[in-house]
Amino acid sequence: MATIENIETDEFILDEKTLREIETMKGANQWSIVWRRIKKDKMGMLGLYIVTFLILMAFVSWILLQLDEWLTHAGLLYGDPNLISSLNNLYVELWIPGVSKSNPIVLFNHPTYQFADQVKLPPSFIHPFGTDANGQDMLSRVFFGATNSLALGFIGQMTTVIIGTVLGSIAGFYGGIIDDILQRVIELLYSMPQFILMIFIIVLFEDIQVPGGKYAVVVIFFALIGWGGTALIIRSNFFSLKEQDFVEAERALGASDMRIIFKHILPNSLAPLIIIVTLGIAGTIFLFAALAFFGFGDATIVSWGDDLNKWQDQLLEYPWMPMFPALFIFFTVLGFNLFGDSLRDALDPRLKD
Repeated sequence: MATIENIETDEFILDEKTLREIETMKGANQWSIVWRRIKKDKMGMLGLYIVTFLILMAFVSWILLQLDEWLTHAGLLYGDPNLISSLNNLYVELWIPGVSKSNPIVLFNHPTYQFADQVKLPPSFIHPFGTDANGQDMLSRVFFGATNSLALGFIGQMTTVIIGTVLGSIAGFYGGIIDDILQRVIELLYSMPQFILMIFIIVLFEDIQVPGGKYAVVVIFFALIGWGGTALIIRSNFFSLKEQDFVEAERALGASDMRIIFKHILPNSLAPLIIIVTLGIAGTIFLFAALAFFGFGDATIVSWGDDLNKWQDQLLEYPWMPMFPALFIFFTVLGFNLFGDSLRDALDPRLKD
């Protein structure tokens, strides 16, 4: 039988490449199809690699610090847990059972420990990112700062998405006076200068003594005023989906409103939610970095934005001090944006047309 290069119909022509793609998609679920589309996008895969690397770095750094603190408290490493300079060891160390506790494996300089004789050293083999004006190792500050920087982005964005999803679902499903109230509240939120309000809130809670307390206040405030966009998208999805046949069939079978919302409509709204979260995390991380850059951060925690703020005036004389935190902020925002754009196109390929 002769190979057919093209199949012509009354409306269009399917070439061999398209036919192979259709054959590949047979029997595949939605997410496997989305994954195939993302793999074809080189920039999207680059973004995914960056995001994966940063998340692993944040997770590993958190585990190492917790393990180091536990080893010190357990007496497996030398040091007095009552002394801050001993609890926060000179180094982040790893002890292997059977080995003398006086000879642990040194992994990193501790990010909060200050070496008075190693101030403002340029990048070298011992300190690949150099040291800052306090004698702290910049590689350690950047590595362990990933935990707080990414956590702020994830927590800040997820709180806004959860609030926006709940309110948007209720307004979109029930409509009427509930929808009217939601619309007016969102209009009010959009009229507020959010960045200025956040600075005002930080100044208002300036005296908080809890480590990271300022950022906790900002996360709460950000969640209260930043959910409007998510709510509008979910509301519009609910308006279009609640009239579909499968929803009407559920109603006819006597399903409750909660079952219809959580079992049928909300799962069909996951695609825009995933896109909102992915793209929103980059914006949230940049927001916290911007607050820190303008002097409204929280110096009690290790984060890229706070280090960038501390050393921004040293850019010309000691460029490595502000440069490395700034680079990691840049790559984080770039990675999430590239991956978010690719995910959006994969979930709705019509956007490429």
